[in-house]
Amino acid sequence: MTVVAVTVGALALVAAMLRWVRVCQREHYIAGSCLRFARRWIRARKPNICLVVVGVVVLNVGLWAWASNRIDAASLAAFALAGCVAVFPWSMSVLGEPRLRFTRRLVRLLAVSAFLCCVTAVLFAFVLGWALAVVLTAVLVPAVIDVAATLTAPLEKRLLLSFRCHAESRLSEVSPLVIAITGSWGKTSTKQHVHHLLSSDAAVVASPASFNNEAGLSKTVNEHLTEGTEIFVAEMGMYKPGEIRHMCSWIRPHIAVITAIGPMHLERAGSIESIVAAKAEILERAETAVLWVDEPHLSALADSCGVGQVWRVGGSGGDRLDVEVKVVNEEILISQGETELGRCLSTSGVHPSNVGCAAAVALAYGTPVERLGTKLATLQSPEHRAAVKMSPEGIVVIDDTFNSNPVGAEAALRILCQSVTGRRIVVTPGMVELGEKQYRSNAKLASAIAEAGATLVVVGWTNRRALLEGARCSGGAAVTVRNRGEARLWVRETLGSGDGVLWENDLPDHYP
Repeated sequence: MTVVAVTVGALALVAAMLRWVRVCQREHYIAGSCLRFARRWIRARKPNICLVVVGVVVLNVGLWAWASNRIDAASLAAFALAGCVAVFPWSMSVLGEPRLRFTRRLVRLLAVSAFLCCVTAVLFAFVLGWALAVVLTAVLVPAVIDVAATLTAPLEKRLLLSFRCHAESRLSEVSPLVIAITGSWGKTSTKQHVHHLLSSDAAVVASPASFNNEAGLSKTVNEHLTEGTEIFVAEMGMYKPGEIRHMCSWIRPHIAVITAIGPMHLERAGSIESIVAAKAEILERAETAVLWVDEPHLSALADSCGVGQVWRVGGSGGDRLDVEVKVVNEEILISQGETELGRCLSTSGVHPSNVGCAAAVALAYGTPVERLGTKLATLQSPEHRAAVKMSPEGIVVIDDTFNSNPVGAEAALRILCQSVTGRRIVVTPGMVELGEKQYRSNAKLASAIAEAGATLVVVGWTNRRALLEGARCSGGAAVTVRNRGEARLWVRETLGSGDGVLWENDLPDHYP
């Protein structure tokens, strides 16, 4: 029985290792991520509460049996506890989607985690025997991986340094004009718009996808910045204060853009004021600033940032605005004083604040007004950001799956209402990383969906309670599904020609 229990415990240990290193990888190897997500799964799903309770009971029975010298009973308890570990968290797959990527960094993390698990198991074995020792080590895997992430962080930082130094040298050799963009949301869209508006005037390289940290920007410079590149558009994200300042120490921006301030990453930053301070780091070395001053924090920053030239962009502000953005019917109008610079369709998924900031960047660079107007007319939303398509069955499909903020969700819902006269459906797992505002923001989103006459399809459990409450309070219809696959089947069976669906945000399956 002991041999069987040790074997099963080892298999549960391997399954737990694969499951939780993927969580760590998806969360950018930030120490503490595994335990944070373990708590999230326990809170979100009742089966996980049952697994924890059963696991605690079985562990205590096993410890009592071992202390009473009942080896077979202790092995049986270890066998049962291994079963709990193997399926925890309930409904999170081992390899998941997107799949675990066996990068060099992951292999190093796995090696350190495996070493720590071996040491832990050996220490437990001296006291509890191998059956209980192996399975108890499996129970501690999330904490072990968090410790391993902490231990490997200095090495990873050192390895990144040489990669970054090469990128810094390359950037110095090519010497492009640097446009750096940050914001609680709108970074990627504004980056793509800037690339589109300036590509006729210069050779432009923009950081791909969401490559917005030091590693991603180093990779962009090393692999994409070639001789003759005149403009480098760098998207910059942050999880904590100091990150943007560090990136700007070697990617020195000539033009710096802040698109928005909001509760994104509030659970990490702690307060809106901390987010403002962290985002404002992008202005410290800049020669020109572009700010969306309809946001009060950015309006105050425009008056106090001390940057040589500040472009104030907004929809309301009168004479103080350098670039004004208005939405008339289904068009976004961009103007400077009394001069209209151009216009584009709001139904294309282009957000007024993003296109306004991009137009200001183009003006700051020196793009002729005539050419700017032509380029504005052809602006499109980046992929997966309120992109509107028509399916072969005549169903309007709005893909906003890369969005997770209240303003973008509201804009995408307006596009659904403008584009669809038939039945409307919104599929969403809700918005995350909003800290104390997350519940209220998701309930408000569900209420707006109900008021728009759309059926809400709630994916997963992360925000299910808040979304259902918001829909119920506004008298809206709501459906719950376990995952995106079930949502696709439900939509396919429900909608027909003339109907429409908005896919609002998507979460990887390490979220409940």
